[in-house]
Amino acid sequence: MKKLPILIVLTVVASVSFAQVTPEAFIGMLPAIPTNACSMKIAERDKYISYVDSVLQLIGNEQEKRNNEMNANSDVTEKQVMNNISKQYGLSEEDMKKLQNDKGMTEEEKNALISKALQNSANISLDEVKNVDKMSEEGKKAWANAYGTEKMAEAQADPDKNKKQQVKAKSLYDLTTMQKHILDSLTAVESKFGKQFADIDNDPEAKVMLDHIAKLNKEESDLMGESDTKGMERMNELNRQIKSEKEKYCSKYTPKYIDLLKRYESYTKSCLPVCYRLESISAQQTKLQTGVKMNQKPGSIGIGKVADYLHLLRGVVKYNLAKE
Repeated sequence: MKKLPILIVLTVVASVSFAQVTPEAFIGMLPAIPTNACSMKIAERDKYISYVDSVLQLIGNEQEKRNNEMNANSDVTEKQVMNNISKQYGLSEEDMKKLQNDKGMTEEEKNALISKALQNSANISLDEVKNVDKMSEEGKKAWANAYGTEKMAEAQADPDKNKKQQVKAKSLYDLTTMQKHILDSLTAVESKFGKQFADIDNDPEAKVMLDHIAKLNKEESDLMGESDTKGMERMNELNRQIKSEKEKYCSKYTPKYIDLLKRYESYTKSCLPVCYRLESISAQQTKLQTGVKMNQKPGSIGIGKVADYLHLLRGVVKYNLAKE
């Protein structure tokens, strides 16, 4: 029996080796929800949990692998981002190195670089920004109108450049709005599920049942060693009562948990396309903001969702209190 979990892991590892490691691949490894959770013996429960843990371990390995790959590419990506930023703000390679290692810079040097970046990107100096901050509301409005007039003149002089900036800004806004909508939707669904799972465990009647079982267990423990007929009869009666109460507890809460778990499994599978969409949006945002295309394998968010489901699946036998 001890060798069984190892064999399960080896079997799963072999299947992953020949398959693309995607959320769908892990979905294919999911065991069926046990409808006989209340009648499962300890050995059967251990076998089931061991399999669930083996899939969780594979997911952990895949997540670690993906993180390592991302970290390995981070230097190249960072360099590309810094190059694009330097072009956008008209800063030299030396200026960028100074900004990256700003601990040795004086306040004057930092302000000089910031002012240079502002001048190149927005045609405004740092001193001017500071002066605007000190102005009255009327003064700020007057400055804004003057600055707006200047920018309109620049736009008329180079309409193509202004159009590109507007398109970029709108694209970023649309992507961010879409991203927020998707995240809010997923969070709302998962929060609702979380509350429903918590409601099962926090049912006041469940505590009453468990307290009663604990009381019976204590009485049985106190009678241990009794050899007289009356004591033995009471022990047998307690044993039957404890078994009956445990069965009642499991049969009351396991069906509720399984029903909720089935719906969460369906949600997990149905949300995968949405998770891919989220990753696509994030990649597009990064490309627009930094000019760098992120070479990251899709599916990380979905794999995390499968892991969340597996952690809940692990609890399907927790209401089975039988010790045999």
